Amino acid sequence: MKNILIRRITILISASIFISSILIASLGVYLIEGSKADKIETLVQTLFISIAIIIPFVAALSYLVLKRIIKPVKNAINVAISMSQGDFSVRADENLKDEIGLLGRTLNKMSIDLYRNVSQLFIEKNRLCQVLNGLDEGMMAVDENRRITHYNKVFLEMFSLKENEVKDRCIDDIGVLKEELNELSQAIECKYTIVKNCVCGDVIMRIAMSSIENEKNEVVGAVVLFRDITELEKLEKVRREYVANVSHELRSPLTSIRGLIEPLMDSIVTDEEDIKRYHKIIYQESMRLSRLVDDIMELSRLQSNQPIEKASVDLNSVIEMVYERYKLSNDSINLIYNPVVLPRVYTNYDRIEQILVILLDNAYKFTPEGGKIEIFTEEKSNDVLISVRDSGIGIAEDELGYIFDRFYKSDKSRSKKGSGLGLSIAKEILIIMGERINVISTYGCGSTFEFTVHKEEN
Repeated sequence: MKNILIRRITILISASIFISSILIASLGVYLIEGSKADKIETLVQTLFISIAIIIPFVAALSYLVLKRIIKPVKNAINVAISMSQGDFSVRADENLKDEIGLLGRTLNKMSIDLYRNVSQLFIEKNRLCQVLNGLDEGMMAVDENRRITHYNKVFLEMFSLKENEVKDRCIDDIGVLKEELNELSQAIECKYTIVKNCVCGDVIMRIAMSSIENEKNEVVGAVVLFRDITELEKLEKVRREYVANVSHELRSPLTSIRGLIEPLMDSIVTDEEDIKRYHKIIYQESMRLSRLVDDIMELSRLQSNQPIEKASVDLNSVIEMVYERYKLSNDSINLIYNPVVLPRVYTNYDRIEQILVILLDNAYKFTPEGGKIEIFTEEKSNDVLISVRDSGIGIAEDELGYIFDRFYKSDKSRSKKGSGLGLSIAKEILIIMGERINVISTYGCGSTFEFTVHKEEN
C-alpha cells in the first residue's frame, strides 16, 4: 500500500512539473524570433531536455520526500491494526513535531487507555465469575431470545447439567428448564419480577425471574435465581410441629388443673376426702407441667451448642447408683444388672446419669408388670457400650426413624405419661459429647437402647 501511494504521488508531481515545463518552453518559443518550423524544433528540443533532466530529478526527490512522510503513516496504521487485534504493546513514532507526530502520540495514548480498560474489564469479569461461583444460589442469565448467556456452577449442580449442555443454548432446548421457566417470557416482556416455588424431585426450589434493561430502558434479557429452600421448609415444618406439640402438651395439664379448680371454687365438692384427692391431682398435674417446661428449657439449652464439661469418671459407680435407685423403687419389674470391671471413661458424670434415667424411665413405662429390664456393658477398643434392654411392647419398624424426634410418642393414644422429649434430650447430650445412640427393636418383643462412652486416654 505504501509503494502504491508513493508512486501515485510521485507521478502526480512529475506530471505537474512536466506540464509546467511545456508551458514555460512554449512561452519561450513564442517569445523568440524565427520561423514557425524553428519554433517547433526549439519546442521539441526543450521538451526533451525537460524530460531528460527535470523529471528524473523531481521523481527521485519526490520519492525520498514522500517515503519520509509515508513511513510514520504506515507505522500508525500498523499500530491501529495491532490494537484491533488485541495487541497493545506496539507503539507509534512520536518524534515528529508535525501532525504525524500528534497522530502517533494520540494513538499511543489510546493504546494505553484501551489496555487499561481491557485489563480492568478482564479483572471485573474474573471477579464476577468468582462471585457467581461463590453464591449458594444457582444463577442463570438469558438474552431477549431466551438464550443462555451466563451461569454459575451451583446452577449446573442443581440440575445435573454440563457446560456443553447449556452454553449458548436456548432454555426451550433444555427439558429440565423448559417446564420450570415457562413464565420467563412474561417476566421479559412485562419488566417485572416473578417468584415461584417448585418441587424438583426431593428438592423444593424457589425461582426468581427478573428482566434486565439497558440504558434506554429496553429489555435485553433476564436473570434467574434458583434457591434450594428444602431445609428452610423442613425447619418451618418442624417449627410448626414444635409449636403445636408444645401447645398440646401444655394444654393437657392446664385443662386438668382448671377442671379441678372450678368445682373447688364453686364449692361443688364439699367432702374432705374428695377435696384432698382434687388437691393431690392438681399437685401432680402442676409437677407434670413443671417437668415439661424443664424438659423444653433443657432441650433448648442443649441445641444452643453449649459445651459439656468432661472429666475422668468411674462408669461402674454411675450405673450401680442408678440401678440401686430403680431396684428399690419398683418391685413389679425385674431389673437386672451384672457389673463387670470397666475402665475409667472421659465424660460428664451427671449427663451419663441423666441418660440412664431417661432410658430406664422409658423401659419401665412400656414394660408390663412381671417383665424384665437388663443393663449391659461391653468394653470396645475406644469406648464402652452401655445397653438398656426391656421385654416391653417394642417399637414398630416404621416408627424407628422418628423415635428420637421431639414430642414423638409411639403410643398414639398418648395414654402413657411423658412429654416425648426424653430421647431427644438424650440424643442431643450424646451428640454434644461426641457419642452415639442407637435403638434396636422388634414390635411385641421389646427394645434395646445402646449408647457409647469414650474411654479415658492414658
